[in-house]
Amino acid sequence: MVTSIPRRAACVLAATLCGALALAIPAGAQDAKPALRKVRLQLNWVPEPEFGGIYAARQDGLFAAEGLDVEVISGAAGTPVPQMTASGQVEFGVVSGDQVLTLRERGGSLVALFTVFHTSPMGVMVPEASPHRSLESLWKSDATVAMEAGLPFVRYLNKRFPGGKVKLVPTGAGLAAFERGTVQAQQCFITAEPVQLELRKVPVRVFSLAEGGYDPYTVSIATSEAFLAKDRAACAAFVRALRKGWASYLKEPGKYNPSIHKLNPAMSLEAMDLAARKQHDLVAPRTGDEVGWMERDRWVTLAGQLKELGTLKEPPAVIDAVFWNAPR
Repeated sequence: MVTSIPRRAACVLAATLCGALALAIPAGAQDAKPALRKVRLQLNWVPEPEFGGIYAARQDGLFAAEGLDVEVISGAAGTPVPQMTASGQVEFGVVSGDQVLTLRERGGSLVALFTVFHTSPMGVMVPEASPHRSLESLWKSDATVAMEAGLPFVRYLNKRFPGGKVKLVPTGAGLAAFERGTVQAQQCFITAEPVQLELRKVPVRVFSLAEGGYDPYTVSIATSEAFLAKDRAACAAFVRALRKGWASYLKEPGKYNPSIHKLNPAMSLEAMDLAARKQHDLVAPRTGDEVGWMERDRWVTLAGQLKELGTLKEPPAVIDAVFWNAPR
């Protein structure tokens, strides 16, 4: 025969067991949150508005809200970001679309996850008084242009506008040669050289390389195939935070530029505000898209252009392996 325990005794026993269990759990453990996943993001340049949405996501706690502890590492000219990212030295890196394709052909394993600029911010600037009113006019002339000769877009311009006698010289002199008139044109990044010159009251015109037909994804964030396969959830969380961060930065860059300026006091706050305005329409999503979203056709076009220029032997056999759009 089973002997029942009186109800009051059963309640006392249950309370005692629960109390003992509570004492066995370290204080505060019941409310402890899961540890944040630590990841590194390597920039290819110093903190500037072109990375504004990244810093907005960090400032607003968007990475932490997605379970990530993101270390943003400043870069410099010559930082081998594609190689660092493909080898796993960092989980994420800022690269260009053509770097993704060329490194993959050499055996690297980069996968693009997010692009800051829907339209490339690269261009060629001339003085406002220049007689050249288009890239074609400039490239078919005998002008001296300050430009890095090995870049893919230089080969593109040579191929598209043949027959000119344009003379290329290094950009090592900065803007001094351009301001003196020693060079008649210079390559530029829309948030950099044109901003500096505008603040110096030097009027310029910028010929967009995108409008000229060469429009690779620029300031793109990539990871390695190995990391994407290992932690797709972290990659998706990272992209979600970036989308929100860039939406906030596009809406109110003045909220975030002061903290970016503290990281890079060499660039004035006035210059950062002007750069944010100049880049807005190149970053803002097209109708129906989200910030950072990449189109398959753009990758197909770029791969075809790089093959035509001799930069790639062949386009990737599976173009969809080159990029990954996290679920919306």
